[in-house]
Amino acid sequence: MEDSIRFRHCDKPTLKPKLGTVKGVIPSWLKGSLIRNGSGIRHVGNETYDHLFDGLAVIHRFYINNGQVTYNSRQLDSECYNRAMAAQRIVISEFGTLGMPDPCDTYFAKFKSLFIAGEEKPVDDDISDNCGVNVGFYGDQLYAMTETVFTRRINPETLETIGERTRIRDYVTVNSATAHPHVLEDGTMLNMGSNYRHNKGPHYCIIQVPPSYDSEETAYKGAKILAEIPCSSKLYPSYYHSFGMTEDKIIFIEQPFYISIPRFMVSQYIRTKTIKECLVWQPNTKTKFHVVCRKTGQIHPIVYETDDLFVFHHANAYEEAGNLIVDVVGYDDANFVTSGGTKIFTRGKIGKDLPSLRRYILPLDASKISKNLSANVRPGNSQIIDVSKTLLYKPYFEFPRINYKFNGRNYKFVYGATSSRQSETVIEPDQLTKVDVDSGKVISWVGGDKVMVSEPVFVQNPTIENPTEDDGVVLANLLHKEDPQKTTLIVLDAKIMHEIGSVVFKADGAVTPTLHGQWSNLNDKVHLY
Repeated sequence: MEDSIRFRHCDKPTLKPKLGTVKGVIPSWLKGSLIRNGSGIRHVGNETYDHLFDGLAVIHRFYINNGQVTYNSRQLDSECYNRAMAAQRIVISEFGTLGMPDPCDTYFAKFKSLFIAGEEKPVDDDISDNCGVNVGFYGDQLYAMTETVFTRRINPETLETIGERTRIRDYVTVNSATAHPHVLEDGTMLNMGSNYRHNKGPHYCIIQVPPSYDSEETAYKGAKILAEIPCSSKLYPSYYHSFGMTEDKIIFIEQPFYISIPRFMVSQYIRTKTIKECLVWQPNTKTKFHVVCRKTGQIHPIVYETDDLFVFHHANAYEEAGNLIVDVVGYDDANFVTSGGTKIFTRGKIGKDLPSLRRYILPLDASKISKNLSANVRPGNSQIIDVSKTLLYKPYFEFPRINYKFNGRNYKFVYGATSSRQSETVIEPDQLTKVDVDSGKVISWVGGDKVMVSEPVFVQNPTIENPTEDDGVVLANLLHKEDPQKTTLIVLDAKIMHEIGSVVFKADGAVTPTLHGQWSNLNDKVHLY
């Protein structure tokens, strides 16, 4: 069996925009850019990045205007990239791949800064700025993002890297930040990061970054901490990839996938281990939901707990009738992360279950729990409520997206990448699925076994007065298994998930998978997800 398309290597970026061949109709109102990010450069010299998350970042752009579409791509000019190319080997370690900056140094020098925040000068030479997870507009500044303390600004047209890397902890006291911020209607960004050097033990921090326009200075200059959540364990802070938000609350999931500080400290002196090997999944350990008021930073006194749950992505959350409705893509364990170095994904290697779309209902008042909710106050402790999941879509379901105007609000539809071939061992999503979270109705567009679909991105039709939630289109790009240089932008009617148009491109080199991206309307000042 050949290697998964997920590990495809970009041998040559497409620097000059290429005009695609249009089939069907591209709506005249659809004007702007879809910019996507992901690991693309898998090989440096004779060395290979081992883990799914680790390849050097390649940014992709589909620009749409007047019914025509162009495609271009470019590698992120990070320190990781430039040092690797100069040495023709992997210099800076990634999540699951060992790099060696110097034979006399351990690769864990790059992670020493995890435990240095604010008051001490960190050592940054070997911390990854390979920002290959997501992109986001902070006002008019577009950033490529990862999960370390670094982010890189890029030109939204040419995709060139702009200036020096931004070190987030220069502005707020955190050692890491997610690549999944939330955007408010005024352009303010909310994100989460961890502070491992807090004087009261490790804390999870909620970060606010105001939008920046017409400035050469980083948008993070105005960043501040809104709230802090203490870790349940001082030696085992939780790993997390995203968080949820309602109109006035933050929902943080503290899951039993921990950074083992004891293992980490020992491993500083062992050159054969990666940071992935410092992560520990604790089975049969409760996952905790923490709720924080966005305005005051006050932590809700009730903690919600559920059985084995690992979450990469939140779909949406909202408040209704005294309850928080929290929709996530959940796994039963974290084996997907720890097995990400295998080039062929199988059910057995991913874990007990594939990711499914799940709902958790969190009653805000322990004395007013409806009998029909799958939630119960813990006997002897009124500050803990045990909650159970409701399946909204069985596996495989990943990369959830919504009409972002309904982010944090009561909504009906979530879009995701799914698979029509559940019986096969290789999980490469080939269809785009719309789930009605109220009725359970499911509609899918199937691409077929010769393509892999990306995360779907919803774009609302701005020409409709008083539009409904699904008035718009869903965009995704397809990778073709038999032709690495071919990629297709697909345009679906979001109401019925039928193809209304597609654009085919022949790139200069192999087109590689992406994780996440953002659409930006041509004339908008604030760009939502």
